[in-house]
Amino acid sequence: MNVRKAIIEPTGRKPARFLHVSFNQDDSCFSAATESGFLIYNTDPLACKLVKQFHEDVRAGKSEVGVGIGYTRMLYRTNYTALVGGGKRPRYPLNKLIIWDDLQQRECVILKFMSPIRHVFLSRMHIIVVLENSIEVFQFQPTPKRICPSLDISQNGPVDFVVSQTKMRRESQNNGNSNPETILNNNNNGNAGTQVGNINGILAFPSARSVGQVHIADLTRLKYNDQNPDGTQLLPTSIIKAHKTQIRMLKLNHQGTMVATCSIQGTLIRIFSTHNGSLIKELRRGLDRADIYEMSFSPKGSKLAVVSDKQTLHIFQITSGKDNHGSHGGSNEERPQNKHHALKNIVPSGWKPKYLDSVWSMCSIHLKNPMLRNSDMDTHFQKDRCRIGWCRDNNSENGNDLEDEDSIVLVWRQTGVWEKYVILEKEQDSQKVYSAQETLRNESTNNRGTQWELTRESWREL
Repeated sequence: MNVRKAIIEPTGRKPARFLHVSFNQDDSCFSAATESGFLIYNTDPLACKLVKQFHEDVRAGKSEVGVGIGYTRMLYRTNYTALVGGGKRPRYPLNKLIIWDDLQQRECVILKFMSPIRHVFLSRMHIIVVLENSIEVFQFQPTPKRICPSLDISQNGPVDFVVSQTKMRRESQNNGNSNPETILNNNNNGNAGTQVGNINGILAFPSARSVGQVHIADLTRLKYNDQNPDGTQLLPTSIIKAHKTQIRMLKLNHQGTMVATCSIQGTLIRIFSTHNGSLIKELRRGLDRADIYEMSFSPKGSKLAVVSDKQTLHIFQITSGKDNHGSHGGSNEERPQNKHHALKNIVPSGWKPKYLDSVWSMCSIHLKNPMLRNSDMDTHFQKDRCRIGWCRDNNSENGNDLEDEDSIVLVWRQTGVWEKYVILEKEQDSQKVYSAQETLRNESTNNRGTQWELTRESWREL
């Protein structure tokens, strides 16, 4: 089954290296879908952990089965991977979800739907399937059971799902069984009820009825529905009025306590609390309109990385060391700070426009193709899209987690390039000429004495 239209490839242009790229729940690994299977890499240091190549079955009646995988999603570092067909010759239909068990080399879970699958999220207890207009929530077991009615979302709206890592660690210690290969058996034997109470699964999705609103659902708050004969439960949600226009992208932090949202305008990024819906911070990416296609919180939620179609990577400081570590984190002046307008404290409040109160990124960099010397004219790279994953030294002995959150990894889908960037203290260069807009923003940070910049540390073609 060929699901692609006939395309004449331009001479000299390489086909897309990957059809889809996604990081696992803790950004320690990422999976990539290809025209012949999928691959799994360790994020940092970069290392290929698995290469799965499917082969066409030429037996009678199966000659039309392809080998392409269009979507992958890992379950932490376990042997389970969610697969959806794709490419020129997909191995599976686009509306069929496969949970692949690489240990047994077989399909352990199969789910079929009435519309194509857009996204899949996995946890040790749940399977979240995102369709064009709805979200389906299942229990992770050999025969998945729907645990709540379908959740309506806006057409092709963004969805995110996280599981609190702290509660996952407590669960492993209390149960004394952290073997990922026993997930399906434990769920099928009735142990799922005990584990669900210990897992804080947060689901965020845009409203299907009100433009600019975001729904937050906690899977631990399922309520029994007497009117439903199938035995599914109701899932109450809280509503956040995030923007006036359509939601373009949203992202939850790893702890599930904050959600970052942006609209189709792409100028402002707002961060809300998932507990009470209050606004925590409002950040400005820029003045002109842009399509923000990727956002990612750091592991501790202290920073937020943002990439738009202008191929500019921004890093925002969300919380200071004092907010996260109290007196042990040091003073705020020693922490990276976002940039502000130089006229913020000069113009009287009665005359000051809202733009002067904007909070800009602490550092940014214009991304370029590392394989070309002059990549400014590379139009193909401008259309490429990347995925962001954070990495830090787990063996650090300084006891300061915020200082460890200074490295990020970008994986490009079209070119298949892996890049690592680090946040470094910027050297003061009095001879460098800044634009007027950069000068106004930098003057407010000069008083603190420290500026920050993003530097590419290494890159590699996968």
